[in-house]
Amino acid sequence: MRGTRAAPSRAAVLTVSTLAMGLGAAPMPIVGYLGAAIRADLGLTGAQLGLVVGVFYGVTGVTSLLGSRVVDRLGARWWVAGDQALTAAGLAAVAAVGSFPALLVSSVVTGCGYAFVNAGTSVAVTAVSRPDQAATAVAVKTAGIPALLTVTALAGPPAAEAVGWRGVVLAMAGLAAVNAVLALLWVPSRRPARGPAGDRGSALPRGFVWVVLAATCFVVGTNPLSAFLVVSLVDGGVSPLTAGLVSATGTGAGTVAMVVVAHRSERRGPLPRAGTAARVCLVGLGGTLLLWAGTHLGLAVVAVGAVAGLLCAMVGAGFAHAVTVDRAPHAVGRATAVMSCGYYLGALVSPLGFGALADLTGGYDLPWAVTAAAMALSVASYTVVQRRVPPAVAAPRPAAEPAGAPPAQR
Repeated sequence: MRGTRAAPSRAAVLTVSTLAMGLGAAPMPIVGYLGAAIRADLGLTGAQLGLVVGVFYGVTGVTSLLGSRVVDRLGARWWVAGDQALTAAGLAAVAAVGSFPALLVSSVVTGCGYAFVNAGTSVAVTAVSRPDQAATAVAVKTAGIPALLTVTALAGPPAAEAVGWRGVVLAMAGLAAVNAVLALLWVPSRRPARGPAGDRGSALPRGFVWVVLAATCFVVGTNPLSAFLVVSLVDGGVSPLTAGLVSATGTGAGTVAMVVVAHRSERRGPLPRAGTAARVCLVGLGGTLLLWAGTHLGLAVVAVGAVAGLLCAMVGAGFAHAVTVDRAPHAVGRATAVMSCGYYLGALVSPLGFGALADLTGGYDLPWAVTAAAMALSVASYTVVQRRVPPAVAAPRPAAEPAGAPPAQR
């Protein structure tokens, strides 16, 4: 029929959505892998670098409270494309102005858009997937974040030396602009189905505070790995190229592991999920302790700790939402909002606090010790959830409803 738009392929939608997730979170790789060059050029402190990432997460958290409702009304296509357009504009402004205020404004702009692209991409990928493919589809598009981190870790430092950090940021802006056009062409304008009427009003289960505490401590303990690992290694005398390679090893392995573990967890069901999350966080705790000790024991120890910690950060990100849904399937909207508030609070204060402690003490021993303590609390909290807050049984849900992860974890 004339005027009828051809349905996009699943591969095309997944490609655009995966790229959108990675580019939408641009402040993370910019600070994490171009931070040394930015700091040298603009004379920034560690606290200022941390603030750039913290503002991004904070704005995403506030905006996400409205994001899902807006996506429900307008559909996925416009919000995925709109986020990429906002990202392109924000990054282009940073490249043109090249100042700390410009970095903060860009974090605000991209943070607003990121809240919508989280919901929009979840709706998009589940709309073109069978019900038994939905969980893996969400994991694939979520893997766009560690994938971009890996690419930036490998190519960012040498590219910054060749064309300057502004040139790298401008290239990312151009890629986001192209992806905005592709989103308009390929992403379906699907609106998610409504869940059961009791979703918003049902009470949260007793002990749900442990789920919130586990998610909050997780992001406090893992966020500095993305934001400050390379900067801390460079400060310790490691070359930017080597530091990027260490980080890329962890994020690259985590990209694959994120999809594989999500698929296996979906097959095993909700009963052991919190226990699995606790074990993942235990790996992250071990990695952070090795990072802490490695400042005195050498690069090899640091590299092992970094890979273990980044694997935890990538794989564990999706468990916060999965465990939340397991424990409150009759109040998914309210439970996810409560959990996400704690998560984003941790994401807001973690990079700022880490950078401020590094500035105050003139080193990274105390910051890594604090992140290790946070990971230990996350392990303990997930263990309590596994033992004392059993999964609930949900009423059947419409097949069209997406099963995505909370915004900052994508």
